[in-house]
Amino acid sequence: MIKDPNDNSNNYILQPVLKFIEQYKTSGKTRLHMPGHKGAFGYEDDITEVSGADSLYTADGIIAESEQETATLFDARATFYSTEGSSQVIKAMCYLALQNYFKSRDFEGGIKNGAEANAHPTILATRNAHKSFIYASMLLGFKIKWLKPEGDYSLCKCMVSPEGLDAAIKEYRAECKKNSQQADIAGVYITSPDYLGNILDIKGLADVAHYNGLMLLCDNAHGAYLKFMEPDLHPITLGADLAADSAHKTLPVLTGGAYLHVSKKAPSGIETDAKNALLMFGSTSPSYMIMESLDAAPERVSPEKYRETAKRLGALKSKLSEAFKEKCGSQGPVIYGDEPLKLCLDMRVCKLRADVVADKLREQGIECEYSDPDFLVTMWTPFNEYPTDYDRFFEAITEVLPEMLNQSEERDSKIKQTIGLKKICYNVPVALYQPYEMQFVPHEEMPVSEDLIGKVAADSVISCPPAVSPIVAGEVINKETIKVLKYYGVKTIEIAKL
Repeated sequence: MIKDPNDNSNNYILQPVLKFIEQYKTSGKTRLHMPGHKGAFGYEDDITEVSGADSLYTADGIIAESEQETATLFDARATFYSTEGSSQVIKAMCYLALQNYFKSRDFEGGIKNGAEANAHPTILATRNAHKSFIYASMLLGFKIKWLKPEGDYSLCKCMVSPEGLDAAIKEYRAECKKNSQQADIAGVYITSPDYLGNILDIKGLADVAHYNGLMLLCDNAHGAYLKFMEPDLHPITLGADLAADSAHKTLPVLTGGAYLHVSKKAPSGIETDAKNALLMFGSTSPSYMIMESLDAAPERVSPEKYRETAKRLGALKSKLSEAFKEKCGSQGPVIYGDEPLKLCLDMRVCKLRADVVADKLREQGIECEYSDPDFLVTMWTPFNEYPTDYDRFFEAITEVLPEMLNQSEERDSKIKQTIGLKKICYNVPVALYQPYEMQFVPHEEMPVSEDLIGKVAADSVISCPPAVSPIVAGEVINKETIKVLKYYGVKTIEIAKL
């Protein structure tokens, strides 16, 4: 049963965590346990693992019931809660892929004799990976083989086709045949949708991965709501074995609430190790307030309203396209990406800095999700006011852009683009070392300049969103790297002292 989010009736049938917390709050018990605020300051819902509250990482009571309800909603074999966002889930997915790799080879955890048992398996990954994926490599010791971005370069985009993935797998395994000390591939890791609203061909990628005997891991942080679209666009539905959903990004969930989904078609037994995998990277004191919001999400989510929002946003996109043609002519921005609830504007045709446009909108009382020199990103859900938020954004952006385009040459130096990366052919830098090999190497901070060409990066230059890092720890800096770093305003980076 999926209830209308505007229905405030208290129905606890599908909300066991919420029900327990409400009962505990009204029980009149003296709180001689953590946390220290004892329910003061409006924190009554913030409890700990008291009797009956279950425990997130050994769940067999109300949390387990709640997770099963969510798994049913997403048609997954199992769903597990994270109170530390997709960052925790991404690391756990990598751990599970590695564990499956060793189990499938009967290495008993990798301690039997044999070169491959002691080697570092590789995960093939799209370059626009969240930094937690790189940290997972550092913590777990797996190698990363980056999939080359197809098409034009952007900091947040990495398009990879099924054909491109198949070629990369064949190329890597050909290398393995030449080098008996090189371990095989443990899995394929992708980011979809990306920050700009691009959705990969997940079904095609899953088919390729499975044909080659590999698991497909998907960072679906921005796409939890895709389950409710018509057609269903969720990665689990389309063939991914494991998926990370940042529930808080697009569903009515508190910040930090996320899901680890295990597909019904994933290798047998994966779900039995998921809790330990999450615990390895999470706090033993998870937030019950976040779990309460995850517990309530199935009742608060209305698929019909998400689909209605997609239609409304589609209409807004069409309306904006017409307005841009009328008011900006050939210099108007391009509506970018195909994600239903993300409105992204490509400013490269305008030759306006998208981050400056975001500043102008902020002055109008509109806070966007993300901006860089090229793209302006906004995210929408059924909980945006309709038509108020839609009309306000339309009026503001169609007022701001013509004004900026009409600035005189003397006044526009700060808002116009100076370097274009649209046609750059991005090549992944040469990797002399893996990220896990660079953790404790002495390093120094140096200004970004051509003097860095040929030096090895000691840390990854990557922003918070899933992004195509210009340089990752262990890679050699080249001319292209310097151009990209300067374009995105990176002033200094860490260089290995080798």
